[in-house]
Amino acid sequence: MKSLFIVLLATALCACNPVKDSMQDAVTGTLEKAIEAKTGTQVDLGDIDAYAETSGSVVLKAGEKEYLEKEEKLQAVAMFQKDKEGLSISFQFSGESGKSLVLIASHIPENFTLPLSAKFAVSNSYDGANPVATLLFMQAAENGMLSAPIPYEGTLTISSLTEKEMTFTVDAKGGLPNEADSPSAWKPIVVTGVLKSPIIQSLGIDKQKVLR
Repeated sequence: MKSLFIVLLATALCACNPVKDSMQDAVTGTLEKAIEAKTGTQVDLGDIDAYAETSGSVVLKAGEKEYLEKEEKLQAVAMFQKDKEGLSISFQFSGESGKSLVLIASHIPENFTLPLSAKFAVSNSYDGANPVATLLFMQAAENGMLSAPIPYEGTLTISSLTEKEMTFTVDAKGGLPNEADSPSAWKPIVVTGVLKSPIIQSLGIDKQKVLR
């Protein structure tokens, strides 16, 4: 997954100032070439001009607490990566309030069909049959970063994957990092989300082979 984090870094750099000018295009092209040189695979960081058009909406609730509400305006990025571990699909959301959410489904067969299901687990390891799901929520605060409970069992379901719209749900249970071995302390974690005209980035695979 090392190359995925390289693309995550590139996304952060590009998202810092979504200005529509040739300078951004040049930066994007340079980043793509640098990552391609590092990984030896083709990279598409998406159209930076489209950052002003993309939007995301997510409801994230763990127990009785709601961490993300439908009304919050978020920027949405979708990432597709293929490497020796298989295909990975990542959804990233970020907002001006300092909240961010990342969901990843990995170890996906390239001939998958929708709806696509991925499993959460305490070990977060591949069982040889089911794609693996990962969720991370963070919120910037004056005293550092705040996080929500982590899903330790349950399912991430991706229902649509088009250039115009991507949708998903999470039905899981989980807790704080120190509660991983204490199922009795786990809370229900429910997420529904949609990416509208998301920025689509790819590494090692043509995005058209992933869109459905």
